[in-house]
Amino acid sequence: MAPYFGNSVYVWGSLIGVFLAALSLGYYLGGRLSTRWPHRGPFLALVFLAGAATFPIPHFADAVLGGIAAHDYGPRGNPLLGSTALFFIPAVLMATISPYAIRLRAQSVEGVGGVAGTLYALSTLGSIAGTLLAAFVLISTFGGSAIMQLLGGTEMALAALGLVWDRRPRAAAGAAAAAGVLLVLTAGPPAGESGTVFARDTAYHRITVADEGRIRYLRLDNYWQSARDLDAPLRTVFPYTDYLHLPVLFDPGFHRVLFVGMGGGTAPGRFHHDYPNAAVEVVEIDPAVADAARRFFAVPDDARLRVHVMDGRLWLRRAAERYDLIILDAYLIDTIPFHLATREFYQAAAARLTPGGVVAGNVIGAVQGPQSRLFRAIYKTFRSAFAEVYVFPVGGGAPESLRNIILVGAAGPRVTRAGLLARAEAAARRRLIRIDGLRRDAGDLLEAPIETRDVPLLTDDYAPTDALITAGR
Repeated sequence: MAPYFGNSVYVWGSLIGVFLAALSLGYYLGGRLSTRWPHRGPFLALVFLAGAATFPIPHFADAVLGGIAAHDYGPRGNPLLGSTALFFIPAVLMATISPYAIRLRAQSVEGVGGVAGTLYALSTLGSIAGTLLAAFVLISTFGGSAIMQLLGGTEMALAALGLVWDRRPRAAAGAAAAAGVLLVLTAGPPAGESGTVFARDTAYHRITVADEGRIRYLRLDNYWQSARDLDAPLRTVFPYTDYLHLPVLFDPGFHRVLFVGMGGGTAPGRFHHDYPNAAVEVVEIDPAVADAARRFFAVPDDARLRVHVMDGRLWLRRAAERYDLIILDAYLIDTIPFHLATREFYQAAAARLTPGGVVAGNVIGAVQGPQSRLFRAIYKTFRSAFAEVYVFPVGGGAPESLRNIILVGAAGPRVTRAGLLARAEAAARRRLIRIDGLRRDAGDLLEAPIETRDVPLLTDDYAPTDALITAGR
C-alpha cells in the first residue's frame, strides 16, 4: 500500500477496518457453512481457497493500486478502496476456518466451550508469532511479496495434505494441480518498474532506487526523496537542498552539523564536500536507507561524516554533543513523523544547540490557501521554541502553491532581508558557501505575516499532522 498511498494513519485505519469487517463476515459465514456441511472436505476446500486467493495478490496489486491512485479518490478513499480490493476476499475466506474448525472438533455440546477456547488460544498465539516475526524478521528479510506468496502457498499445501490424510487422492491431486497452475501463471517475482536499480521492503519503507537517464532517484514508499546526477554528482537536482545551506549565514563559523533524516544522503554529502572543517552527523531510523545511500549515492564513509541508525528524537534525548546547526529533513509530502514536529521536539533540538546555533526544517506545504495548514501549524510550533523564525519558500512563486519551505529557528536579534543578502554576498565572495544562486535563495525570505490563529500548536499530546496534510486536498 505504501508505495502508492503513503504510510499515514488513513492507510493503517483502512487496513485494520477492512480486515475487521472481513473477519466479521467470515466468522458468520464459517459458522453457517459448518452447520450445513459439517465435514472435513468443505473445510479443506475453504483452506485451499483462502490460499489461492492470497497467493497471487502481489502480481495484480500494482495494477489495482495504480488504477486507484490514477483516479485519486482522496487520501481516505484511496487506501480504503485498495485495502478492500486486495484483502477483503482472502480475509473473509481465512475467517471461515476458525468456526468451521470448532464445529468439526467438538464432539458434543458440552465440549464446545473447551474446543473453542483451545482453538482461539492457538489462533491468538499464531497472531502474536506472526506479528512479531513479520515486524522483526520477515519483512526486512524477504519483503512483502514473498511473505504473501509463502502464506498462500502454505495454506494450499496444508489443504492438499489434509486431503491425502483423509485418503482422498483424487481431491488431493486436483488441489495440487490447481496450485501448480496458479504457480505457473504467477511464476517469477512481480515485475519491477523500468530503470529500477534496487528495491527492498523494510520495517519502515518500500525503498526504490531507479535511474532515469543520468539521474538516479531514491524513493521511499511513493515519495521522491533524493536525486543525484551520475555525471555531475555535485549538481543540484532538487532545489530545496541548496536552501539547506542558508542556516550557515546565521552561524558561518560552525563546526558541527546534525542532519535528522538521511534519504539518499545528497545534502549531508554536499556539506561534507563544501565545509572541510566541519563534522557532519546524520541520524536515520532505517538502516536499509543508510545502506542504500552508501551503495547507490556515493555518500562518503569517513570520520567527518558519521551515520547513526536511530530515531531522531531519541538521538537528541541521548546525545551528549551540542551542534552549531541542526537540519531536519525527515518530512515527506503526504506523511510526517508527528513526534518530530511538536513543541517538545523543537525544544529538545534547541537544547542541543551551541550558543548562536540554529535549527532548520524542510516542510512541504503552501504559505497560504487550502494546503497551508500543515506549514502554518509547524511555523506556529517553531515560534514556540525559537525567538526568531525565518521562512524561505523554495523558488518563490505564488503563496498558494505547494512546494518545499525551509524554516530556520534562531536566537535574536532579527536579521532583515538586506542583512541576509549582505551575508550571502560576503559568504560567496569568500567561498565560504559554494552554492550557486545563494543570494537569490536568501532573497526568498518571507517577511509578510503568517496567520496562525486557525491552526493548532503541535504538541506530544495533540499533533494531527495527517489531518493537516489532507486539509484542502
